[in-house]
Amino acid sequence: QDQCPGGSCHPQLGDLMVGRGAQLSASSTCGVDGPQNYCIVGYLEGEKKCFTCDSRLPFSPQGNPQSHRIENVITTFDSDRRLKWWQSENVHQVSIQLDLETVFQFSHLVLTFKSFRPAAMLVERSKDFGRSWKVFRYFADDCSLHFPSVPAEPASFIDDVVCDRRYSGPEPSAGGEVVLKALDPVFEIDDPYAPNIQLITLTNIRVNFTRLFTLGDTLLARRRRDPQEKYYYSLYSMVVQGSCFCNGHASRCVPVDGGRGDVFTQSDMVHGRCVCQHNTAGENCERCQPFHNDSPWKPGGETTPNICRCNCHGHSDSCHFDAARYEETGGASGGVCDDCRHDRTGPQCERCRPFLYQDPQRALEDPHACI
Repeated sequence: QDQCPGGSCHPQLGDLMVGRGAQLSASSTCGVDGPQNYCIVGYLEGEKKCFTCDSRLPFSPQGNPQSHRIENVITTFDSDRRLKWWQSENVHQVSIQLDLETVFQFSHLVLTFKSFRPAAMLVERSKDFGRSWKVFRYFADDCSLHFPSVPAEPASFIDDVVCDRRYSGPEPSAGGEVVLKALDPVFEIDDPYAPNIQLITLTNIRVNFTRLFTLGDTLLARRRRDPQEKYYYSLYSMVVQGSCFCNGHASRCVPVDGGRGDVFTQSDMVHGRCVCQHNTAGENCERCQPFHNDSPWKPGGETTPNICRCNCHGHSDSCHFDAARYEETGGASGGVCDDCRHDRTGPQCERCRPFLYQDPQRALEDPHACI
């Protein structure tokens, strides 16, 4: 249902990664230029096992199981989902970036690793399609070493940038997660659109791995600057949970016109153009429709829908907002109808012109009521 009864309404959350494989990129992926070897170590036995990464072609369980492209991290519920993953080359500095086609509201990020989690990493977001970036959160096992200028205490406000130590330890060696929520637990409430709560919106999100987690054997080879062949980043899945951003004035969304990549192909993906209610308009329901300007546009509140209205009693096709009238009426009405027809005048075309009067037998909306 498109209607928003009672108060504000909001589209359902979903994984923004789904359907956007073409808008996802990684700065380093093993085997894209040809087969590359990588190794794992059985620490109890001390033996080393090596494998081949060949990402020249997409992953296929039978045809090409050695492909570890970045699109493998998009969550599926296939039976082979743990047989595929993304894997970087043996380098410390690697980034993963998702580019969205419009502004979305961000809920949380979950990374599930096949390898050790990074010793240090950070997450950035952009609200202007990558022209500028802002760090969202730092993660490190030793914040004072990797990010010495960043506070390591819990955030006090929603936009505080801090270093989190919870997700960077040596255990587990596989299957570990890194979780980033838009609202820290101390701020979590049932209605994220409640007054004075800053929404987290973005058009791009970038995960930057800055330091591999390596065990003590790298200390034996101090002269070697590159990490050994058994150290790399690999991810089973990456979930960017969110919804289209509609300012509380829509309950569903449709594809953005001119969307890039595979944006139209999957039925379960989260689209970005709001189906606006409450007489609002715009990609994010960020303005009132023409002829609905009785009060300034506002986002939908927790209990108040803030519907855009303007009443010209059927005698005008346009309306503009007048701040002086809005102030004079104590905030009751600021809409002024344009070019009243049917011999009407007044801010809402509610009066007959001079030398005419309202026929008491006819309704105010009757085009022939002024005689």
